[in-house]
Amino acid sequence: MSKWGWIVVGGGVLFASLLTLWQTEQPRRVQAKNVFATKKIVVGTTGDYKPFTYLNRKTNEYEGFDIEVIRSFAKTTGIDVEFVPTTWPTLSADLASGKFDMVVGGVTKNIEREIIGDFTSSYLSFQKTPLVRKEDAKRLASIEQINRPDVTIGLNPGGTNEQFVRKTFTKANIVMYEQNLDIPQAVASGEVDVMITDTVEAIHYEALDKRLAAPRIQEKWIPAEKSYLVRESEGDVVDVFNLWMQSHEGQEEMEQLKEKWQVAS
Repeated sequence: MSKWGWIVVGGGVLFASLLTLWQTEQPRRVQAKNVFATKKIVVGTTGDYKPFTYLNRKTNEYEGFDIEVIRSFAKTTGIDVEFVPTTWPTLSADLASGKFDMVVGGVTKNIEREIIGDFTSSYLSFQKTPLVRKEDAKRLASIEQINRPDVTIGLNPGGTNEQFVRKTFTKANIVMYEQNLDIPQAVASGEVDVMITDTVEAIHYEALDKRLAAPRIQEKWIPAEKSYLVRESEGDVVDVFNLWMQSHEGQEEMEQLKEKWQVAS
């Protein structure tokens, strides 16, 4: 957790001033190899979680809100960024083993991930929600309505959505999909009845496909926060990223990208 949050109360301080102050306060590093010394950060991402991260197969480039945030941060701090693939089941192990320095792409904060790394400040609050066919928007809009033997949930392995589904919907049928991107289409075609995801992804697909709906549920599901997970040995990244995100430039950039990618809870 950054100790510099008190500096930016009011949100009007320039990032350059904050970075200079941070640099003067740092002790001499025994270990010279970090992302600011090497001028490069390696970032893991699943590439399957719109609008946060998506691997465009035509360009073979990653796109999405989180991808652009990290590119903007890297440009501001003068470092190069390399994106490498990971999966939801292997995300934590890949980070702990040093495959990359941080992981981004709709990552939800939880204790298991905090144990193996450090989270930056949150950039979005949300809750879990269903994505259904438009004609089922009223029929499948609560835990009680979905948690039935005649309801089938499409699920991607390894993330917090799987944890929530297996704990909450014990009576529903579950069909596993290796690719998270395949589940909205499976819902739309009637292959499954429901996808359990976060409000941002559900709203994204509701706008993208007229066959789909993100019911405005009346009950409280699990609230959560999106953040970026950084390898423990790269604590400087957390501090500097938080400084950037809380600075005037960082706040402005985040808001512009949220509007561009329609990232809202």
